[in-house]
Amino acid sequence: MQIRALSKRFGALAALEGVELDGQRGEVLALTGANGAGKSTLMNLLAGVYEPSAGEIRIDGQPARFRSPGHARAAGVSAVYQELCVLPELSVAENIWLGQEPRTRFGLLDRAAMHERTHSVLQTWKLPLEPAALAGTLSVATRQLVEIARALATKARILTLDEPTAVLSGEERCRLFRIIRELRQRGLLIIFVSHRLDEVFEIADRIVVLRNGRLVHHGPARGLDRSALVQHMVGHEVIERSAPGAPGTGSAPGGAQGPAPVVSVRIVEGAAANKLEHEFELRPAEVIGLGGLVGAGRTRLARRLAGLEGQEQGFEVTWRIAGQSHALRSAADALRLGIVYLTEDRKRDGLFDNLSVLANATAAALPRLSRCGFVSRHRERALATPVLQRLRVVAASLKMPVRGLSGGNQQKMLFARALLARPAVLICDEPTRGVDVGAREEIFCLIEALARDGVAIVLICSDLKELLGCCHRIWVVREARVVAELPAGASELDIVEAAVAR
Repeated sequence: MQIRALSKRFGALAALEGVELDGQRGEVLALTGANGAGKSTLMNLLAGVYEPSAGEIRIDGQPARFRSPGHARAAGVSAVYQELCVLPELSVAENIWLGQEPRTRFGLLDRAAMHERTHSVLQTWKLPLEPAALAGTLSVATRQLVEIARALATKARILTLDEPTAVLSGEERCRLFRIIRELRQRGLLIIFVSHRLDEVFEIADRIVVLRNGRLVHHGPARGLDRSALVQHMVGHEVIERSAPGAPGTGSAPGGAQGPAPVVSVRIVEGAAANKLEHEFELRPAEVIGLGGLVGAGRTRLARRLAGLEGQEQGFEVTWRIAGQSHALRSAADALRLGIVYLTEDRKRDGLFDNLSVLANATAAALPRLSRCGFVSRHRERALATPVLQRLRVVAASLKMPVRGLSGGNQQKMLFARALLARPAVLICDEPTRGVDVGAREEIFCLIEALARDGVAIVLICSDLKELLGCCHRIWVVREARVVAELPAGASELDIVEAAVAR
């Protein structure tokens, strides 16, 4: 594959400018850069989602101009995107073969052939998926595997993977890397997009860095150190979070000298005869981490705390705030109490893709912005602009659709909405998923600042080092219940041992 003087403009905005790049069969080419650097634009040009404004793409020496993703797939280019494209109403097999379903000689869907081919793909790559399972019942991590299986089912020569490990466990990540290495041995060109630099150095043969739409580095992974790569990405030195410790200043909350609890939570589960109760407390200016193994139910617990699920399944969630008990019957109840949930799946549950940046930011603050049912646009802009500036959201204008933002800026939009909701308790589910090292540090600094302002934070993070590095306490979760509590200074081994202990 050769890329020559490739550019893409959206009006006056240059998303990609004069990129020159070669990719060889049988190698892993890591594509890195800060959020908004142009990585997604380059991927979309390769996948046929966009057509270039200038320049060309060559495959096997021949010019390739893709007018649609179908044209790109026919030419051997397959993409797995960071934002999941799995249809929840269809089965795993139907999602894998979507658009290329096997047919009988009468033109009807050949389900037997489809399931046979699905079993073959899953067995070949040892993917733990059930062909008949409904995709909507799967976890985010398992749906990611469905996306990967769909790409592997095509006869791809070039495979682009956009943040493929963002929601995978350690075991799933090792399985994916095994698949990537096998694909490399079979002669595929793998374009691997990731903000996790340890993974980049582990799997990549060469590293490409984009910054502000331009190519700033292209060379072998061997010989390039981490600090130099980070500096290429952001244009300046970044001190990455590594040493564990509680955020904020002063003594850690929760100790003998700590402040009184800001809230307590009581969960009652099951019928009266077999009722289970558990209660736990959060304190102001405290960050609580939810730790546990993949499948432990951390997201389920977080969503129950935010009134998003569980009430119809025999769960009663009661928050006690300022001495008053409040039964949680819906997400609206939680929001009125100042309990705000920041979802791990911004595409499905977080953003209104067709609405503007401004509308997305103020969606949870409309009662404060409206009179007699009409929203004041002047007040809306005045309220949102300082928050968006504080978060350094990069957007052409407040009127542009939020789907046009980079992944990192979309993640910041969720924080903007949360801040405008004036949270007393902020539940953050994988808040750094799919963001670069600079944006990740900004997000953790924001979490620390909110804690210093007295907000109680509940944090889910798959990276245990990051979780331990910014939490005062760790709640270990199993089967969507808190089964142990660990203090600041606990280790990754402590979390794993508490997660498997009975």
